[in-house]
Amino acid sequence: MKIIEELISTGAPEVTPETLEYTIRHLPQLRAKFANLEEVPIDLTDAIDFLSQVLEDFSGGLCRDLSFHAVADIAFALQYLFQETDLIPDHLPDVGYADDAAVSNRVLLKHSVILKDYALQRGFEWSRLLTM
Repeated sequence: MKIIEELISTGAPEVTPETLEYTIRHLPQLRAKFANLEEVPIDLTDAIDFLSQVLEDFSGGLCRDLSFHAVADIAFALQYLFQETDLIPDHLPDVGYADDAAVSNRVLLKHSVILKDYALQRGFEWSRLLTM
């Protein structure tokens, strides 16, 4: 999992207010893309929905306890899902989304103190969000 942590630690600092806004504007496309793919694990879909909700709420001023560092990690995880080229090609059966799931999972665990309570407040079952 060291490579996943390195991905996040190098990618998240690249998130700027502008790239964050771009990511938020494109969340509907991201949700639609993953909702229509049969090979995506349901827990990854749930994690995408939750992380998207967190970003939308942050953008709307509803998630004040979340640091920009945590928001940048979340934005990076969602941006990683959009990437055409990533560690494991998405088109590979059974394993194509393993890296995407690992990035989302790591971000959830890294910020679990705040995100777990937030998930419960928003009606998400925490254990269903974790993909590994």
